[in-house]
Amino acid sequence: MKLTIGIVNYNTKVDLKECLTSINENAKGLEYSIIVVDNNSTDGSQEFLKSLNGKTFSFIILNKENKGFGSACNQIAQKTRTPYLLFLNPDVLVTKGSIERLNSFMKEHPEVALATGKLLNLNGTLQLSCRRFPTILRALFGRASLSRKLFPDNPITRNYMLTELDYNSIQYPDWIRGAVMLVKTKLFSKVRGFDEQFFLYLEDTDLCLRFRKKGYEIAYVSDAVFYHKLGGSTKKKALETQLIHNISMFYYIEKNLGYNQLSLFLIRMALSFRLSLLFGVWIIKRMKE
Repeated sequence: MKLTIGIVNYNTKVDLKECLTSINENAKGLEYSIIVVDNNSTDGSQEFLKSLNGKTFSFIILNKENKGFGSACNQIAQKTRTPYLLFLNPDVLVTKGSIERLNSFMKEHPEVALATGKLLNLNGTLQLSCRRFPTILRALFGRASLSRKLFPDNPITRNYMLTELDYNSIQYPDWIRGAVMLVKTKLFSKVRGFDEQFFLYLEDTDLCLRFRKKGYEIAYVSDAVFYHKLGGSTKKKALETQLIHNISMFYYIEKNLGYNQLSLFLIRMALSFRLSLLFGVWIIKRMKE
């Protein structure tokens, strides 16, 4: 089965090298091509990609500005000529047979538009890669929320993050994280790809929601295993990352949850208050350094 592997890179040259090596070593029986988009990296990634062009990739796209993750994924899709497209984060490591397993699952399940595998930390512990769709209440108790830090084992977070899901069997959650995401190319084009208004975060949630509304399933395939380092290009800029995440969450709520202008205003005020607290914590940490 022919497959395109699409990778969006931003200042993660070391991770990208390891990702490509893992693909080369663990997908030898698969007919695939690789497309990499670099979002104007400054860590030598573009020079590295140029040195491999024609040897490893079908296409490389070197952007002169960073328009976001979803935009870069859509660039990949425009170059894709295969029935299936696998989006991989550059900080993902492929294991033997993992891509083939996702491929075979998709071929056997025409009702599925998107599928992911089991994501593990480098130490072998599980990453929760399945979620329920956000609501206002769930957003307030999300993975990185202040509410969750104060009440870490609350039932709202457990429900939202599906902490009690059986990750050792096939599941059909509301949405799956975009670190590993296999999609049927025609369906991806049919829904016009990712919404590029999401610069980063929640573009995967929004895509899954649109597929769900069209009657397609979203699948988690437990025996397709990948390692994920988590946050290779974002953990260096924690405050900026939190800001982008909150902006994306507000746009998701405005777009998909149907709140009126008064409700949206109150939500915007709540998010602004949250960001002010985060900024205050960041200042205090810097003063202590």
